[in-house]
Amino acid sequence: MNRFSRWLVVLVGVVLCLYPFLWMFLSSFKTNREIYQPTLLFPDSYDWGAYASLFGGEYLSFFTSFANSLALSCGQAFLATLVSVGAGFALAKFRLRWAGSAFFLAVLLVVLPKQTLAVSMFEWLSLFGWHGSLWSLILPGAVTGLGVIFFLQLFRNLPDEWLEIAKIEGLSPLRSFQLLLPLAFPGLVTFFLLHFVLSWQEHLLPLLVLNEESMTLPLTLAKLRDASHRIPESVSMAAATLSLLPVMVMFAVCFRLMRSALREVTHS
Repeated sequence: MNRFSRWLVVLVGVVLCLYPFLWMFLSSFKTNREIYQPTLLFPDSYDWGAYASLFGGEYLSFFTSFANSLALSCGQAFLATLVSVGAGFALAKFRLRWAGSAFFLAVLLVVLPKQTLAVSMFEWLSLFGWHGSLWSLILPGAVTGLGVIFFLQLFRNLPDEWLEIAKIEGLSPLRSFQLLLPLAFPGLVTFFLLHFVLSWQEHLLPLLVLNEESMTLPLTLAKLRDASHRIPESVSMAAATLSLLPVMVMFAVCFRLMRSALREVTHS
């Protein structure tokens, strides 16, 4: 395959990936009649009425749901990164008797779908009286098998000489961890972003445990699809477009750090 063919394949792939997002954004300016014409990409006129209705709270409390999703995703990603980086460092750099069991549990958490744990988590959260608040999702979300495996591999690829020097200097394991942490900064940012995205689009558990005041953006967007069809489709498209902004901004800002961290994790 020559250079032109490779670039042509890449271009086709980019178009196929970006077209749904472009169609969604342009549909936020369309009427229902135009939206129900799949081959029509551009609207006849660019009417910002859908965004005005969204910001004015005519159909839903967009800003409240947006703030709830932001608080949930940031809080859960921060705690998950904090817990996972400590667990990954301990498993990678110290010989622990229970390391094998901890790694097996981390893999099990990755393999098991969340749906299998939803009912039991709902009962435990109700038992502790956390049902209805964002904390009922932030605290359980801090435990993630993916994060433990991610940081385990990341710290394994860091040279052990740093830890040996710290031992010679008489530093404690906690202080040694603090010295190695800056070397894992790209990994910290990468995992924070990955967990942020997973938490941002979570639907099942928030649906089970959150009350009306704490509803996140995915739950609120689902309410726009009612059977009466009284809400214009352009409002749904506008809300879906705005819901992508935090993820897109974070990916754009952190792309170089993510690439560096993923290269380090996959390095053998």
